[in-house]
Amino acid sequence: MINPLIIVRDIHLASSVMVAGIIFFDLLVASPVLRSDPRFSDAGSSFREAAGRLLWASFTLSVVTALAWLCLLSERIAGKDMADVVADGTAWIVLTQTQFGFAWQIRLLLACLLATCLLLLRRKPYEGPAAAWLLIAASLLAGAYLGALAFAGHGAEGLGSERNIHLAADILHLNAAGLWLGALVPLALLLVHLRRSQAENWVVAAAAAAGRFSTLGILAVGVLLVSGTINAAFLLGGTHSLIDTAYGRLLLLKIALFGAMVFLAAINRERLLPRLSSDPRSVKQLVRSALAEIALGIAILFVVGLLGIMPPANEMTAHLH
Repeated sequence: MINPLIIVRDIHLASSVMVAGIIFFDLLVASPVLRSDPRFSDAGSSFREAAGRLLWASFTLSVVTALAWLCLLSERIAGKDMADVVADGTAWIVLTQTQFGFAWQIRLLLACLLATCLLLLRRKPYEGPAAAWLLIAASLLAGAYLGALAFAGHGAEGLGSERNIHLAADILHLNAAGLWLGALVPLALLLVHLRRSQAENWVVAAAAAAGRFSTLGILAVGVLLVSGTINAAFLLGGTHSLIDTAYGRLLLLKIALFGAMVFLAAINRERLLPRLSSDPRSVKQLVRSALAEIALGIAILFVVGLLGIMPPANEMTAHLH
């Protein structure tokens, strides 16, 4: 039977990555491309309406699962039923008197600030300095909200400078995932809405958006590789742990899935991107490829959920010896 904590962690991670990804994508890709030509205004309006619904659904799911995670963890610590840990104040004690609870207080505060920022952004047109600053503020808050998840992971368990390095790597890893995996969905949405609009030069806009995203993807992959290597150095206890422990084998699966995502992205960059501006059919192929990358990303998030509740490989190796 699957541990409900794994399911809640996975959903929370996926929804938090999605929130950050949609906002990052709007700031770094959608807004610059859509502002470049007034002919894309209809496609931009329909895209933002769809992306806005997805953003608020993801944000709501993220907050709900954050509270569920708190209650499930309290249940696990106290050995009581869910209703009891809420009724007798155990969940409140965990929230106010533990390191995990302090991290959750910070994240819930960030969630409130982010919600306020997004509500203000809805009242502003997407043109003008006020809207631009609100979008920048939303991006910073979304990055902080996602990155603060590191304090609920293995990186928060160390001491001194090693702990700080591990936490910094985790924060970068999470935000790079938001920049790449989280932004894949709004990329596919934008391409679909541009294609449906049939506005003049829509293919040029699609190529510009895909090109911007590809450049950001290269940056994100680099950060993921470096931060992932740092994390592995802290958690594995040697390359032999990749084979000798369940944690290591799951990590190998995650690496294989990540490699498949990078392979698909490389094919898109080398084969599809050069043809986008001249061949509208390539846009449809790129959307399909993005959906395949999203499926691989979801599988990675499921593996991450499993790894998050397992003792690291270095601890398993210590027990074996």
